[in-house]
Amino acid sequence: MSKGKSITLLSILLVIVVALSVLCFVPFEVPGVFNGQTYTWRGIANTIKQGIDLKGGYYVVLSAEAVDSEQTADINNAVVVLRKRLDNKGYTEATITTQDTATSNPKIRIEIPEVDNANEILQVIGSTGELTFTDEGNTKTYLTGSDVVSAKVSMNDSGKYIVALQFTAEGGKKFASATEELTGKKMNIYLGDQLISSPTVNSKITGTTASIESYDTYDEADAIASVIDSGKLPLEFSVSEAQLISASLGQDALKNSLLAGVIGLAVIFVIMIVCYGGLGLISCIALYIYALVLIMLLAFIPGIQLTLPGIAGILLSIGMAIDANVVIFERIKEEYASGKTVTAAIQAGFNRAVITVVDANVTTLIAAIVLWIVCPGSVKGFAITLFIGVLLSMITAIFVTRWLIKLFRPLCKKEKEAKFFGLKKKEAAND
Repeated sequence: MSKGKSITLLSILLVIVVALSVLCFVPFEVPGVFNGQTYTWRGIANTIKQGIDLKGGYYVVLSAEAVDSEQTADINNAVVVLRKRLDNKGYTEATITTQDTATSNPKIRIEIPEVDNANEILQVIGSTGELTFTDEGNTKTYLTGSDVVSAKVSMNDSGKYIVALQFTAEGGKKFASATEELTGKKMNIYLGDQLISSPTVNSKITGTTASIESYDTYDEADAIASVIDSGKLPLEFSVSEAQLISASLGQDALKNSLLAGVIGLAVIFVIMIVCYGGLGLISCIALYIYALVLIMLLAFIPGIQLTLPGIAGILLSIGMAIDANVVIFERIKEEYASGKTVTAAIQAGFNRAVITVVDANVTTLIAAIVLWIVCPGSVKGFAITLFIGVLLSMITAIFVTRWLIKLFRPLCKKEKEAKFFGLKKKEAAND
């Protein structure tokens, strides 16, 4: 490669790295082209979804009692129902995991970032969701949740929020019969054990719609509608754990973790340059490119939430990336010291080191996959970031570092090339 081509490619690389750095870390205002409104670019790093331990939120553990082997499928069905309830409420980033499923007391753990009203969450996920319409004395049940097609929030003429129910055709007939029988009396509407409405029936109501009135706030009505619309939980659960986690605590932990990572990385950069000269400088550039790509992957891959264990996985993968570079550089130094030229030493060094690097990283990747599949919660977050980080670090060490060495070589004079890369021949032993 000629010196001019090398300078051109390095200049292009510099522009790309600087541009990506700005996009990743620098917030700025973007003027609107079509609507004239200004858009604030937050930075790619700020779009990475954060877990409950960093962003704050609420977690609750639901425990099922005395579940036999024939009811194990009901746990998975319960997860589906809870997922629908949370999605209906807009908590799409909530995570739901099962625990102790092989025992007679399985549990479901739910973690929801950024929760303002813990009581509302408990109402959404803690209720069994069994909807029943009974007479005033609760001696006769006229309709159940199976007769309801959907439940949505609406507003009546008085400006109050209501839950609008859509019955099945058969449910409409049952409701008409019930209102005819209860004319002049009260009809009780229960959600689980909770009496949510007790209207007086003035006349027979025909059709397939009805409403539960009335609620002062949209969230209160929406919580009821979400539970009804998602259906009944297939098992009885009790709340065994529930805790609200402060967002400030999580943000402090995130800042401290990132600060420790930046300081550690800066120290490593200095050590690499001191120990390996030009090779160390190249490894620092490769590692910075690796960090930029890793941030973009974490931001763009769906389903990833950054947690404190996830940050630990990232730092571990950075350590393995540095280790891979050290292995490669040591092999290059050994090959050059044995009498090879710089070109031959780099070629042989990479050929010998790649096998070692791949073996070490593949072992870690297998361990990360096992943790990813088997372990729930925060351990899974550690496994995901470790897997992505290690896979990317292996690619960076083998291909990006080698390409950068190829770009830097034409910039050095032949007689100073070995010195720039920190390579030395073995000194002859004295007789």
